[in-house]
Amino acid sequence: MPKKLSINSLSSEIATLNELLSSARQSGDIVGEMQLEYRITELSNKLETLKEKILTDNSASVALFFGGQPVLGSKGIAAEFAGVALEQFQNLIAKIFANSEVGDLGERGRIPFKANSELMVTGLARGSFGFVLDEMSEQVQLESSELSHVIDKAALLLRDSAAQDDAVFESLLEELEPRVLIALRDFFSNLDSSKATIRIVEKELDFTLDGPSIQRAKIRAEATSIDEAVTEIEGVLVGFLPEHRKFELADNAGKLFYGSATKEAVEQFVKATESVLGKKCQVKVTIKTVSPLNRPPREVVRLMEFLKFGE
Repeated sequence: MPKKLSINSLSSEIATLNELLSSARQSGDIVGEMQLEYRITELSNKLETLKEKILTDNSASVALFFGGQPVLGSKGIAAEFAGVALEQFQNLIAKIFANSEVGDLGERGRIPFKANSELMVTGLARGSFGFVLDEMSEQVQLESSELSHVIDKAALLLRDSAAQDDAVFESLLEELEPRVLIALRDFFSNLDSSKATIRIVEKELDFTLDGPSIQRAKIRAEATSIDEAVTEIEGVLVGFLPEHRKFELADNAGKLFYGSATKEAVEQFVKATESVLGKKCQVKVTIKTVSPLNRPPREVVRLMEFLKFGE
C-alpha cells in the first residue's frame, strides 16, 4: 500500500485523539487523559516507524479510488467497470514499461516485458471505493524498482493529460509513444462514458480527476494523432550527449536532425573505438509526426541505432 495513505490515516487519527485529549483535560477526566496519551504515543511511534520505512521501501505501489456513477459510496463498485478500469490501467503501465525498456513499440503485436510490469491487487482502500495495487517481488529492492519509476510516469501522465492548460499536455507528446496514447485514450474514454471520477495516490502524488478533467483529457487524447516512420540517414554527427541521450546530425543535404537517442545508440556511441563526432555515419531513426488538438503538426526524431561509423 502507498505509505502516503497510511501516513495520512495515522496523522488524522492522532489529530482527532489530540482534540479528545484536550476535552478530557478541560473536563478533568484523568483516566481518559491517561488512556488518550498512551494511545497518541503509540500511534506517534508507529507513524515515525512508517516514515522511516519509506526511505527503504522501494517497491512499486499505487492506490486507485473511484467515485461517481459506478460507485456506491464505500460499499461497492460496479464489477464490470472495475474490471475494465483496472485492466486498462495495467495496460497503460505495461506499455510505458516496455517503451522505457526497448524504445518505440511496433504498431501491433505482443508487448515486450509485459510480465515484468504486472501489479497485483493487494487490498481495498478506505474512503471512496478503491484498490491498492502493489509490485510483488521476493527480493528486497535496494533502489527504486523500474516498475516504481514507470508508475511515477503513468501517474504524472494521467494528471498532466487533464491539466487545464493545453501546453502542459502538449509538453508530454514528444515522449509519448503511439500505443501509450491509445492506452491513455481507452482509460479516459471508459471513465468518461461511465461518469466516473478517480483519485490516484502514489508516493508523494495525491490528486483527483473529476468529471470535467476526465472529459478534457479524453478529448485531447482522441484529437491527438501520432504517426511514426522508420528511415535511415547518412550524414555527419554534429553532437552527442550520452548522459542526456541527445544527438544532432546533419544529413548529406545539410538538413539538421535533433532529438533523443535510445539506450542502444548511447552504448554504441560510448563503445566507439575513436571519436565519431564531426565524422560521417549512417543511422536508423524514427520520425514521429505529432498532431495535437488545434495545433500544427511537428516532428520528433529518435535515434534508434548507428548502422555505420565513418566512411
